[in-house]
Amino acid sequence: MFGKKKEKKSFEGITVYTAFHHVNGLPIAENMLCEVFSYPDRLEFKAGTTEFKLSKDKITDICIKTDTEIQKQLVSSVGGAVAGAMLFGTLGAIIGGRAKTKKVKTSTDYLIITYRSDEELKYIGFDTKNNPPSAVKLVNEFKQNNSSSGVQIEL
Repeated sequence: MFGKKKEKKSFEGITVYTAFHHVNGLPIAENMLCEVFSYPDRLEFKAGTTEFKLSKDKITDICIKTDTEIQKQLVSSVGGAVAGAMLFGTLGAIIGGRAKTKKVKTSTDYLIITYRSDEELKYIGFDTKNNPPSAVKLVNEFKQNNSSSGVQIEL
């Protein structure tokens, strides 16, 4: 009663509400959970007690990009060592149990928001793995409202 009244976030007018883990582009820690509020005229980002506003007329693109990463994992074959030992003795165990290379393909989707700031293009990136449908909603909303407009930048 005596302190400062805390202002509650109004959800009126929000077209999309979601949350993603921040990758880059905002002055907050990487992998910090960031709430994203889409209003008709702006996007708002909230991470902890920090809030950012981005006017939609500055946004040039919103898209989802996939980063495919192929990792090699060494897999030891205990079964191969046992079978090799039974058939060919010690040498068979060594050959049958040697480490084999296995390729594992992992894919990560990122929501990329491109915008103009002081005539310079900048990017905000979020990892969408925990909420892919909301990322698609943001992309579709942007495409629907910006179907005919394009951005020209003189180099």
